[in-house]
Amino acid sequence: MSAGSATSASGALLAPGARIRAEVDEEAVRLLAERLYGISVQELTELPGYDDRNYRLTEDPNVKNPLILRHSPHGYVLKIMNSMDSKNLAVVEAQNELMNFLSRRSVTCPVPVRNVFGQLHSLEMLGGQQHAVRLLEYVPGELLKDVPHSDALFYQLGEFVANLDNKLQNFTHSGLAGREHIWMLSQVPELEKFKYVIEDPDNLDLVEEVIEEFKYAVVPQLGELERGVIHGDINEQNVLVDRKPQPSNSEYRIAGIIDFGDVQESYYVFELAIAMTYLMLLTGQPRSAGVLLAGYTVTRRLPDHEYRLLKTLVSARLVQSLVLGAYTLKQDPANTYVTCSARAGGWQLLRRLRKSPPQPDGDDTDWRAVADEYLTRS
Repeated sequence: MSAGSATSASGALLAPGARIRAEVDEEAVRLLAERLYGISVQELTELPGYDDRNYRLTEDPNVKNPLILRHSPHGYVLKIMNSMDSKNLAVVEAQNELMNFLSRRSVTCPVPVRNVFGQLHSLEMLGGQQHAVRLLEYVPGELLKDVPHSDALFYQLGEFVANLDNKLQNFTHSGLAGREHIWMLSQVPELEKFKYVIEDPDNLDLVEEVIEEFKYAVVPQLGELERGVIHGDINEQNVLVDRKPQPSNSEYRIAGIIDFGDVQESYYVFELAIAMTYLMLLTGQPRSAGVLLAGYTVTRRLPDHEYRLLKTLVSARLVQSLVLGAYTLKQDPANTYVTCSARAGGWQLLRRLRKSPPQPDGDDTDWRAVADEYLTRS
């Protein structure tokens, strides 16, 4: 897969101006759940998302449903995939198989449910476009963004990411082989088409600088990076945590992972960089990424040539999130979820990574030094 390619197995990468999110109301969602899964919906809540629509729903306990053999005690998530990704059903099949693969290997994640046709997805016409529709068992737990921060939790997150990728080394699926998606880190050069949404000239300069750096520092190195299937979007809204058992009831631990919409064949160092990026956005502290790195490298090897790319990769993910967030908001002004990176101080973090002079008490973006210090202290 070429990092600069504009085509994919599903046709083309997202083009500026395209509207791909399903146009659907709650009544239509209720009817879908009943027709496809026999569910009489008692409660329905739309969950935040970028291009897909996700609805948490619970069954009416007074209505017997013989169609689902193993009822989920915590309810379900009905996922309506965007019209562009829905053109490549092999990707949907790969996502379903991947969730089942990880669930069988003791990774807590959603599990797909078969519909009335015995299938794990169906293609439905909604608002004049075809969308893939699936039902997943709802996985309970608090999100990483909603619990107290601690170095111990960030270290665990690093271990979790490394363990996840170690398991994914044994997963392959032909549906992912040709997948290209605008949110894949390898597609950063394609952001040239979307940068027009950045109105502040200083921010635009930063965007252009990072895109160019990615082209000359990362793209020529792609053949040297370890490659495989990755989750592709490990962030504070996709990581589940729970409380540790007594007597440590005030502490949390990493419990699971959700949202496999960005699963892809890519590079393991991209997975690490994405997780580090979103953790720094959550904490506002570059140092926290070094603690995550400590947990990762204790569990999984990170070669020197891959470590040297991390600052560029983190900067690129920030730019990707900021540019595509601004673009999506322009297309869908009601979708405030897409501005979470900007609201979390994404531009300030990007400047700190790119422009800040070394601090007298040490460089908190020297993540390997932070990791070594944390491991020594622990």
